[in-house]
Amino acid sequence: MQTTVKASTGTGRWVWATLSVQVTVLLAYGYAVVAYLVADAAYFPEQAPPAWSWPAVAAVGVGFVPGLLCLLVALPLLASAEFRAQDRRWRLLCVVSIASVIMLLVMATPPGWELFDWYVG
Repeated sequence: MQTTVKASTGTGRWVWATLSVQVTVLLAYGYAVVAYLVADAAYFPEQAPPAWSWPAVAAVGVGFVPGLLCLLVALPLLASAEFRAQDRRWRLLCVVSIASVIMLLVMATPPGWELFDWYVG
């Protein structure tokens, strides 16, 4: 029954895509935070970020867009009792979605704005 539901609704494909995008954005944003904390601001060029920081720049600059889109896909899946009963990956999706919510909340706070200014501004 599980394979027929997944094949007919395509839920399995959406779960993996959502998980992949969320994890990628979370890792890039985490990388941005760590790089910010360990880098010396005086040596960080203001006109053009070095090559090592481009994943961080992308995550800080536009990471909220895929983060929000993935949450829009994940929350209805997580709210579905049928999905939770048939797919064991719902726990992983729940953990990654909670981490995405935390990331989005950090982006909306003054430390997140400071991080944004450092990378993008």
